[in-house]
Amino acid sequence: MGVVHAGIGTSPLYVFSSFTLNEPTEEDYLSIFSIVFWTFTSISLIKYCFIILKLDDQGEGGTFALYSVLCKHVNISRYGRTPKKTTILQTKKGSVQDRTIHFMERNNTIQIFLFALTVMGACMVIGDGIITPAISVLSAVDGLRNASSALNQSSIVIITSVLLIALFLLQRFGTRVGFLFSPIVVTWFVTTAAIGVYNVIVHNPTIFKALSPHYIVRFFMRRGTEGWGALAGTVLCITSSEAIYADLGHFTRLSMQVGFISLAYPSNILTYAGQAAYLTKHLDNENVFYNFIPKPVYWPMFAVATLAAIVASQCLISACFSLVKQSVALDLFPKVRLTHTSENHEGQIYSPEVNYFLMTLCVLVVLGLRSVDNLGHAYGVAVIMVMFITTCFATIAMVTVWNVWLPWAVLFFVVYASVEGVYISAVMSKIPQGGWLPFLVAVFIGLIMYTWVYGREKHHAYEKENRVREQDLQTLLNASVKRVPGICIFYCDFDDEIPPLMRHYLRNIRSFHKVVVFTTVTYCKVPKVPHSERFKFSNFDGYPGLFRCTALYGYAEERSLRWRTFFEGLVDNLKLQMQFAIFESSRRSSDGLPASRASSEDVDTREEQAGTSAQNDQYLGPLQDMESLQRAITERPVLVIGRTRLITTTSGLGNWLRKSFLDIIYRFLYSNSTSVAASLKLSIPPANLMEISMLYEV
Repeated sequence: MGVVHAGIGTSPLYVFSSFTLNEPTEEDYLSIFSIVFWTFTSISLIKYCFIILKLDDQGEGGTFALYSVLCKHVNISRYGRTPKKTTILQTKKGSVQDRTIHFMERNNTIQIFLFALTVMGACMVIGDGIITPAISVLSAVDGLRNASSALNQSSIVIITSVLLIALFLLQRFGTRVGFLFSPIVVTWFVTTAAIGVYNVIVHNPTIFKALSPHYIVRFFMRRGTEGWGALAGTVLCITSSEAIYADLGHFTRLSMQVGFISLAYPSNILTYAGQAAYLTKHLDNENVFYNFIPKPVYWPMFAVATLAAIVASQCLISACFSLVKQSVALDLFPKVRLTHTSENHEGQIYSPEVNYFLMTLCVLVVLGLRSVDNLGHAYGVAVIMVMFITTCFATIAMVTVWNVWLPWAVLFFVVYASVEGVYISAVMSKIPQGGWLPFLVAVFIGLIMYTWVYGREKHHAYEKENRVREQDLQTLLNASVKRVPGICIFYCDFDDEIPPLMRHYLRNIRSFHKVVVFTTVTYCKVPKVPHSERFKFSNFDGYPGLFRCTALYGYAEERSLRWRTFFEGLVDNLKLQMQFAIFESSRRSSDGLPASRASSEDVDTREEQAGTSAQNDQYLGPLQDMESLQRAITERPVLVIGRTRLITTTSGLGNWLRKSFLDIIYRFLYSNSTSVAASLKLSIPPANLMEISMLYEV
């Protein structure tokens, strides 16, 4: 209630105040209530609560989760680390499902379009995260103007900005802030519903006759273009509906459905009914929320409304954190610091960089647009665009993943695309009055994502093409490469790959430590990984002292790794691995089975190729690795981290554009992204760190 439904619960603060009609009549407000009721019921209740919530990706929701679900069932993954096809659907040859899947897998244009649509939807949700706190808090604080004529709009804007800054500063405590204030949200739902019932009884007990859809038809026949323009205000009744889906990673599907159906939905309907009943007798809709509150409870309701609006801002802020987390995991966004604030729920996270970015833009939006009307125009554009994108993806998922009977999928798309399409046409007319803001935010965030994806694609392609294969080690570890005492942790970004930096290192340094561990850090979908399972090792057959290591961490564990703790844990686990290998080798020998060891002749050859002295002992498998490790840890350990930079090699206008993206924007993002290597680099003594620079020509 505190994190998810507070956002949609506070929409009565501004819905009926966000549209203008020339000389409105009682029937106009009956029609507006009918539009609000059917919009709220069909989209928030039926579409999101009962249909969209089922399209989760391992408990996660949001635009990227929808795209991820499709990628796992249809081979359309193109960029970043978006999941590859992992589920083979049992389709009937020639069926609609089968033809749709094959069409999507063969058509590159469709794949690019779907990815672009995903990024656009994610950017719009982040735009929501900027506007939601602004409009919610500003609408609540606006009640002060009703009570005191001494306060002007500038004073309201300043108070709103201060409250917003305080809200964002509290985000570091995590989504449990929502739990601390959830009693306020429940109080809000109960009191607004009660006030709504009071207004219905006092002003217009027959208000629910407006639930008949014929009022909507008569409204547009009577008002025409003016009625169409009023939709830009009524669309705000479904604001934060997308948060129900985007915040799915924070809670369970059932808890969201129960909370919405039992409290959020009926409370909003009764509040809208009360406001409509009040307006049928008082035709001025300016600041209607505070006008329809009975005078004896005005100040208590003002306090509850302000606090509820502050908490309501949490829903889209949390959704933004979830989206950024998903995009970072898919390698579609620069790495930022992510702190998990709960060991029980993976989705409960906090990102300082994202939080302060949202705070800055949110305050600037309030200072720039200043009024609820202008913020409402901007809000409506972001809300309905995200919903239309969700409708498109959900329809595709119905056909390809769920294999829904085609007429049902078509009906779903026609109904919701038509409703949302009409709303889109209405809010687009408000672009000059503030509707441009979500598009500006989307372009900015989209530029960051596009540049990061483009740079990472070029980066990965170069490393894949020039990676060091195991068979290449024999050539690299020739007689001119000396094996020196000590242990080297060579950090790699990807499992099962030795980056071209290794080749660059050996060709220029001409030396190699006796023990080298190619290390990658991976995060798992469990809160914490036991210490005994932290490091997984494998060795390179026939190459003494060379190991590959994957360090596993849970999502709730600290991501700023400390060098000493990391190194000691790695060495201890490597010793255990070697002791087990020695035991297994001894057991096999005692059982008369071939020992896991190389022949003396082969071993001598390997040692010679690795630059070892002819007087050294023969390679005896795990036993010799253990002896090498014992000697190596007495020396100073070294952490080797690569610093790569992409440079373009073509000429012309295309090269100028590529240079702008790769040499300027991508380089800045890559240099400032928060990675495991960066945290290790910060905690290691300078004498133990070696950085290798290399230019990747693309």
